[in-house]
Amino acid sequence: MVCPTGWYLSSGGIKVSEKGYQISLERDELHNYLGGYLPKGAIIYLEGPYSSGKSVLCQRFTYGLLKNLHTVTYISTELTVREFIEQMYSLDFPIASPLLSGSLLYIPVYPLIYKLKPRTDFFKKLLTAHHLYQRDVLVIDTFSSLVENSLKAKEGAFKYLSFLKRLAALGKTIILTVDNDELANPLLLDPFKSASTVYLTLTSREIGGSITKVIKINRYCTAENPIEDTVGFKVSPGVGIIIEITAVG
Repeated sequence: MVCPTGWYLSSGGIKVSEKGYQISLERDELHNYLGGYLPKGAIIYLEGPYSSGKSVLCQRFTYGLLKNLHTVTYISTELTVREFIEQMYSLDFPIASPLLSGSLLYIPVYPLIYKLKPRTDFFKKLLTAHHLYQRDVLVIDTFSSLVENSLKAKEGAFKYLSFLKRLAALGKTIILTVDNDELANPLLLDPFKSASTVYLTLTSREIGGSITKVIKINRYCTAENPIEDTVGFKVSPGVGIIIEITAVG
C-alpha cells in the first residue's frame, strides 16, 4: 500500500503519520474532530472542573493509542490499578494485554500511599523516574493535583516545564489534565498552557435532560484534518464515548 507523504505503515499494517500518534477507533471517530492524531513531541493541556470529562477523554486517548500500536505511561492521582482497570472495561476499553505486555504502564500516585507520605515532592521524584518516560505518550491525570504543593512560584513552574519540553524534544507527547480549583494560584500553570501544542477546555452541559461533555478547542497545532471549535460527547457504559454532532452550537 502506498501512503501519502508524511505517512508510513507500521509492522501491524496500520497507517501511521510521522507527525503524530494515532488515536482512531471506528466506533466513535473522535480523531476526525481532533485533527486526525495527537501531535508527536507535544504538550497537550486539558483543563476543566471536576467531572467535566478530563479523565474519560484521557482514557479514550489511551485506548486509541494502544489500539494503534503506540505505548503509554498513565499516571493517575485518582484511581488505584483495580479501579482503573474496572473503569476501562466499563467503557469497553480492554487493556489486559497492553498491561501484561508493557505497552501500557499504569502508576497510581495517591490512592495507595497518600496517608503515608506527604505530597510535596511527588513531582520532584517523578523527574528522576526514567522508566516512566520510555513510552510514546505520558498521561498525568491530574497534573494540578500532583504539583499543588510543589509549585510555589513561577520559577518552579518553569523548571518542571523545561523538563517536559526536553521529553517533547525526544518525540514524546505529554498529556496534562488540570483542575484550576485545586490550586491556590492557578496562574502558576500559565507557562504550561502557553507552551502547549494542544489546549483544550472541557465543560459539562445539561442538554435535553442528559449530561453532555463539551470539548472546546482553544489551540491545536500541526493538525492533519480541519479542527472543530467544539466537540460534544456523552459517556456510555459498555460503549465508551458517543460523539454528539448536533448537541453543541
